[in-house]
Amino acid sequence: MSTPQQREIHRTLWPRDFPDIVIHKTHEDRDAHPCYKAAKAGDSIAAYGLVKDTISYLAVAQLRQLIGERKPLLVAVGAIEQEGFNAIPSVMAQEIAFRLNLELEDTSIVQSNRVGHTRARAAHRMVTPAIFTGKVQKGADYVIIDDHVGQGGTIANLRGFIEDNGGRVIAVSTLTESRDSRKLALRLETLEALERKYGQELDEFWRVSFGHGISTLTEAEGGNLLRQQSFDVIRTRMAKAADEARGRGFPAVEISRGKAGQSVTSHPKP
Repeated sequence: MSTPQQREIHRTLWPRDFPDIVIHKTHEDRDAHPCYKAAKAGDSIAAYGLVKDTISYLAVAQLRQLIGERKPLLVAVGAIEQEGFNAIPSVMAQEIAFRLNLELEDTSIVQSNRVGHTRARAAHRMVTPAIFTGKVQKGADYVIIDDHVGQGGTIANLRGFIEDNGGRVIAVSTLTESRDSRKLALRLETLEALERKYGQELDEFWRVSFGHGISTLTEAEGGNLLRQQSFDVIRTRMAKAADEARGRGFPAVEISRGKAGQSVTSHPKP
């Protein structure tokens, strides 16, 4: 089992004006739809039925306003779920492209690992980051499309991959959201609160374990960390989550159990 390498985890800083995610429906509406389970497991016909019934005209209009005169490429998050390949983002991207007269990314950008994030706890999501590969068109604008946003880490990693390779992500749209997840970019006040509570210790730990500082976290990730009792609680939970993820067959990052620069890390149990 391979372990995600720091160089594969892409995060970039958030501009102050990065827009909130454009959301179409509640997850209750999505879950109640008869096509949802089949669509999540890879049935493209079921995904079309779900998207046709749940995509929001108001949300599409909001996207049109955000994009303006630009002609971005739409890129879908192609996650490999427990039940199969998730067909919803791709079909959703096709429908939005048709309605806004935009082009789809040519599917060369793909998620290369299986992470098991659906209904997973926050710590599991953090220690099993989605890794992306493929060719980015340098200088091109992109809009990321996904079926759901929870912590927002997968979307942040895809954005980072695109921008580290010369593209620009100008908007994100998902079918549904977890509570308070549409604010993707970390707020300055959340970052400052993390720094006040944990000092430099958390940022150093995050750089050693994940290869990027806490300023590139999402708002939901930052809020989750801010609610923890102490830095030691965070480090212990991350290490435990990494061990548990490996035990379930998911590659997880090596979690630093010591101070920055030490080589004491979390390893899979025999």
